[in-house]
Amino acid sequence: MKNNAAKSLHYEPLPEAMARYRHVFGGDGGAFVIVILPDSSSFLCRPGDGSVMDAEHLTRAETIEKLTAIYGEKFRIVQ
Repeated sequence: MKNNAAKSLHYEPLPEAMARYRHVFGGDGGAFVIVILPDSSSFLCRPGDGSVMDAEHLTRAETIEKLTAIYGEKFRIVQ
């Protein structure tokens, strides 16, 4: 049995992907992405003007605070 999962994968820049689904988020770009880096800091990315993404660098503490806000108090860090 062959695994065809790799054949279905394709590259699409994040701004274009979010633009396709902008209507799902109320049309105002209410979507965001958190890109977590190996040092536990992160980038909080939101749609900007046109086809660009605005990114804000978050410290480790800010990243944990944001993830806790999203997932609730049951979110915990496993090291």
